[in-house]
Amino acid sequence: MLEYTGGNPSMPQNPLGSLFKTVAIMRIGAGTLLLVRHGWGGALSAYHFFWKEQPWAWVTAFHEAGLPYPHLTAPIAAVVVVGVALSWVIGFLTRLFAFIFLPVVITALVILQKAGSVQLEAAWLYLFIAVTLLLYGSGAVSVDQLFRLGQGGSKKRR
Repeated sequence: MLEYTGGNPSMPQNPLGSLFKTVAIMRIGAGTLLLVRHGWGGALSAYHFFWKEQPWAWVTAFHEAGLPYPHLTAPIAAVVVVGVALSWVIGFLTRLFAFIFLPVVITALVILQKAGSVQLEAAWLYLFIAVTLLLYGSGAVSVDQLFRLGQGGSKKRR
């Protein structure tokens, strides 16, 4: 949808120039921020929670929000966040991972709303980014585009 803007459509497009004409720059930036700000720390905390039996704030927040089995759902959420972030950064199965991320970010919205956290704004932004990537895909500079994933089969040229 956002793959082409202006000029002659029959001219070959430069992939690097296409980076700024598509959702790819948003996908890469959001994936990097998600990985650095939330995913990596969550994965390390999940590791310390499981293997070193250290307390973890996510488990406490999940328990206070009334989610079932917070000692299992918090690490699963951390793994999903890391997987989604990596998928968005490289552009691999972006729509699928955006769809998988929706329940996680909606749950985060509910938890953060109850806690009155300042990170509620970031959760809303990640929700809008996930919906945008679900609708538009990964953009021109991605693994999906490289292997033509999600383009509806092969097209025969005449």
